[in-house]
This record gives sequence, structure tokens and C-alpha cells, in this order.
Amino acid sequence: MTGGGKPRADLAGRARPAPTRWWGAGRLTRQERLALTMLAPALGVIACIVTYPFLVAVLQSVTTASGEFVGLQNYTRALSNPLLYEALRATAVYAAIVLPTEILLGLGLALLVHRVVRSLTVRAIIYILAVVPLVVPPVAVGVIARLIYAPGYGVLNHLLALAGLIDQEVLWLGRPATAMLAVASADVWQWTPFVYLVLFAGLQTVPHEAVEAAQVDGASSSTLFWYIELPYLRPLFILILFFRVADVLRAFDHIFILTGGGPGSTTQLLSIYLYRVEFKFSDEAQAAALAVVIMTVISLLYSLVTRLLPLERR
Repeated sequence: MTGGGKPRADLAGRARPAPTRWWGAGRLTRQERLALTMLAPALGVIACIVTYPFLVAVLQSVTTASGEFVGLQNYTRALSNPLLYEALRATAVYAAIVLPTEILLGLGLALLVHRVVRSLTVRAIIYILAVVPLVVPPVAVGVIARLIYAPGYGVLNHLLALAGLIDQEVLWLGRPATAMLAVASADVWQWTPFVYLVLFAGLQTVPHEAVEAAQVDGASSSTLFWYIELPYLRPLFILILFFRVADVLRAFDHIFILTGGGPGSTTQLLSIYLYRVEFKFSDEAQAAALAVVIMTVISLLYSLVTRLLPLERR
């Protein structure tokens, strides 16, 4: 383009249109102005409930309770605490139990309903039953699980005693191995339906022509899954993994009700540890530093997922 803004001809002698200047205040189209106007309330709410608290946490993480600037000392103190790594270890064990279990159970249920259940009424009933655990508050899930596992009045011990499998009560919430399994089972009950709903929706996008052609060629159920259905489900697996990892990092309610992080620090996940640092030990600076680190890690994980999804679509 010349200095006067006239269009310049290309090699074929055709005039090319002058590029639009993005810095012009009046260059926004009517649709763009309407979109910004409609997004303004949502962006304002996000700024109030997300951005502002995060900025406050960043400020607290580099200062003392009296407001004195200390730089990265709070981060150093938080990351050098051995209790943090015990919490990370417990979180990793918890994730290693719930994530594969939920994905495998959800996938199995989705394949079963997709291939076996043909009645739309039965599918609708299964859909409603799958939604119910998702809308139950985590506090209620913890209370229900405590009615199952608690000594003295727990339903599980009562049923096992009636069946003659035990002659004395099992302290499900008082032993390290069974306590972790108990809190994990509550998570599996609530979030396996989420995996089922997402994967079942993904199975509906698989072209019927490809499935019928594979069946005509004599493909087995496993071959049909690995080569026809799995490519359509792979991006959904990434999304499920991201959302569930984020949920594991903030799992708190049912664990706090069931064990409170015990026995010892067996079920003291990262969220329980952060709660204790803030409210039990009243160390706001260290808690803020941990919160900033966790938020940064989740943001990086989200960025990684958004980069992987376009690759999966190819």
C-alpha cells in the first residue's frame, strides 16, 4: 500500500483491497459492538468473583500479615513444608483410584447403553438416573457415605454382619487403607455418571455408515471400538481428564465430612491441607502462596488441553 492508502496492484495486475486499520475507534461493526455489550455483564461478574480474589491472593502471597513486602519468602516457606508433599502424595493416590475407575466404568456403561439399549424410554430413564448424582451437593454425598461407613450405625457393617462375613465392626474410616477407599468410593459414585454422559454423547456422533461397514466386514466389538469409535472419543477423554483432575484438586466437602483428612494425613488432600493452613494455623500468607501456585498449575493445564484438542481433531 502506498502512503495515501490506495490499493496496490499484485503481480497479475489486479487491485488488492487496502487492509482495515484495527486501531480505529469507529471500526467496530454493529455485531461486534452488540457482542461486547452482551459480554460486559458476564465479564464484570468474572472480574468480581475470580480476578479480584486472585489479585488479592497474589498480594497476600508476597506480603506479611502486617503488609510488609517479603517477595518470594512465603512461596519458599510453603514449598519447603514437608506436609505439602504428604498432601500431594495423598492427592496422587486419590486421583490414581478415582480417575481410572470413573473413566472405565463410565466408558463401559456408555458402550453398553449405546449398543444394547434401543428403547428411547429406557435410555431416557438411564439419563435421568445419571443426572441425579451430579446435582446432589457434595456435602450431602459425604453425609450419605458416612451413613454407610460410620461405625456403630453404618449400613455396610450391618449388612456384612447379617451376611455372616464379619463378626465385629470394621473401622472403614479409621484405617488408612480403607479410609482412602471410602472417600474415593463417594467420588466414584457421584462422578462416574458425568463420564458416562459425555462418552455416550460422543458415541452418538460416530457415523452409522462406518459402523455398519465394519460390521459387514466381520469386525468384532473390540475392533469396532478401537478403530471406529475411539477416534471420536479421544478428544472427549482429554476434556474429561482435565475436568476431573481439576475436581480432584478441589475435592473437599465429602472428605472433610467423612474423615477430616485422617486418619493421620492419609486422606489429607491438597484442598484439606490448604484449608488447615488458612483456618487452623491462621497462616494467610502461606495459604495465599499455595493458592496462587495451584491456580497457576491449573491454568497451565488448561492451556495444554486447549493446545491438544485441535491436534486431536486433525
